[in-house]
Amino acid sequence: MITLDTNNFGGASVTLRDFQSSTLCVLSGKITVDPAHPSYMAVTRLELDLPVGFTMVRSAISNAILVSNAPIYRYGTVLQCWIEDNRLCIEKLTLWDTFGPYEIYINAAFVTRCYRGEFLPTTLYYPSVLNTDQFGIGFARYVDAADFVYYTGRLSSLPDYDNYGQGPFTVLLSGFATDVLVEIPLIVHGVLLPDQKGSMITIGSFENGNLTFSYQEGAVNLSGKGALFNFFALRGSIY
Repeated sequence: MITLDTNNFGGASVTLRDFQSSTLCVLSGKITVDPAHPSYMAVTRLELDLPVGFTMVRSAISNAILVSNAPIYRYGTVLQCWIEDNRLCIEKLTLWDTFGPYEIYINAAFVTRCYRGEFLPTTLYYPSVLNTDQFGIGFARYVDAADFVYYTGRLSSLPDYDNYGQGPFTVLLSGFATDVLVEIPLIVHGVLLPDQKGSMITIGSFENGNLTFSYQEGAVNLSGKGALFNFFALRGSIY
């Protein structure tokens, strides 16, 4: 666990779960950003100071997900993030600033730039859905390492708001680590609305090997056609 006490956008201290090595770091957590803060308005990118002694000084580009407070569908998108001179740097996007404070979810791995060395094959696993009457998984890839997991995939079917309401809904999985607790954005397929900017997003959490999520009230355009997820998460004690 690391705490990032200072930043350039006027935000509060941020606590992230972490795994660190010389060639790979994993960070997991979320950052709250207030677009009305004068410091935020003055900067072109978001920077958070990493603790003294953080293993990786700079990294290649990784990713984070912005989740806005836009009504009902909490539109958002993927942001670039990276480590530079012992700072966690995040792309600044102002598209939804008028809706107030927003969240940035970081569940990502960071690798060193210009790596030269041996690449070892990674064993892939494929967790299966137990309650197939409600859910299905299409494309999916799962890596189960000693200190962290990586899971990317697409729910090919899930309950729609019109017929099943807000939820909560739980995807019962076989084969996903039971010692992972992580909150993630789900990019949900829905009806494309006029002048829509970004993707419709809802928040889910993995706990005890299963995924639980709910829809926002009034999200009638969430059609149940699918949802995307992509994240790294730390194993072990709960944060």
